[in-house]
Amino acid sequence: MFSKVTLLSLLMGLFLNACKDVNEYRIDPAFDVYVQRFEEEAAKRNQAFHFETDGLIVEFANLKDDQAGLCHFEHPIRIEVDRTYWQKISNTAGADAMKENLIFHEMGHGILGRKHLNDVFENGDWKSMMCGGTKVNNRPWNINYRRQRRIYYIDELFNQSISAPPYTTTQLLQDTTGFVNVMTLSFDSNKKTDTGWNLGDFSTHTMLIDNKRLKCVSKYTTSSALLLTVQNQAVDFRNDFSFEFNIECQSNSASDKYGLTFGINNTTNDTIEYFKIDRQQNMFMGNSGWYGFYTQLRRNELKPSGNNKLKIIRVGASLYYFINNVYAYQTEIELQGSGTNFGFIIPARATIWLDAMKIGLKGNAKLSPQTIDVRNLKFSIKALENSDQLRAN
Repeated sequence: MFSKVTLLSLLMGLFLNACKDVNEYRIDPAFDVYVQRFEEEAAKRNQAFHFETDGLIVEFANLKDDQAGLCHFEHPIRIEVDRTYWQKISNTAGADAMKENLIFHEMGHGILGRKHLNDVFENGDWKSMMCGGTKVNNRPWNINYRRQRRIYYIDELFNQSISAPPYTTTQLLQDTTGFVNVMTLSFDSNKKTDTGWNLGDFSTHTMLIDNKRLKCVSKYTTSSALLLTVQNQAVDFRNDFSFEFNIECQSNSASDKYGLTFGINNTTNDTIEYFKIDRQQNMFMGNSGWYGFYTQLRRNELKPSGNNKLKIIRVGASLYYFINNVYAYQTEIELQGSGTNFGFIIPARATIWLDAMKIGLKGNAKLSPQTIDVRNLKFSIKALENSDQLRAN
């Protein structure tokens, strides 16, 4: 039997629900552009939504449990976005894409009735922007939501039967041959022509030759990029190039990330592209101006210890990644403009060994090995903030 208090509470709840406007449209101005985009993308695919008349609420909240967004299946649908997370990604280069991804994901739940889908393609990419919920093999939810992949992910959001894009195969579909080495650092001796970098004990690091490999011991408390500026106009990341070296790392944690990097010549606001690995056989691609890496992939070609050969090749707007001579991934370059910085990333307080560092250009009659006078290489160092994983949805 209901008590008088219980009966009164029930009646009050029914009264409030009866008075609620099920067509309420209340969108925080920060989210309005993304709600409008959702309607527009739906219309392109012959799906019509009219939220201003049918109702929708998207508002800020202080979410718990590391959530970036939360969908409430109410009338109308109500979506909450974590205020702290939104502010963090707002100060990054990829903010617009990441915000769109988050809002579209939550509207996928509330408007399209989509559940989480944690399938992956042959190349390891998430199959859907609707990935989320319980983690798969402790992998973060970072999605390479950019350029051609953005187009696919939006198509899949509205049509789950869409075919897999060509880039999701593990087969290399692009000709990446025909590159001629124009710079080789052998690290066989202490000569500048072998080392490129200045050797010695500095406030930020120690650099020396160790058994015919370049050894770097970091004194930084954060991850750092150690870069060489190539004084040759032909070597510029806006042109097709190849860049490779062998790398080994000793650090405090097997999850510490290290690897290959290139980018704009050293100033405070310039960004770099990176291709990093860890000792748990994971690879990461990204740009230092973005919030976190594009995505994380597990690659059996990676050796948990010892040397790994990393190579990246640019052809047109695409970057192709190789691990120990095996093709691993393809994505598009994010850097704009020009730049001649090439180097490596070392974790905080870690030790790195490099060997056989090479830069190649598309072969022609004017190119020959060791075209670049490595005695003129300039050295710089760039401290990097720790890359963040995307939060749970």
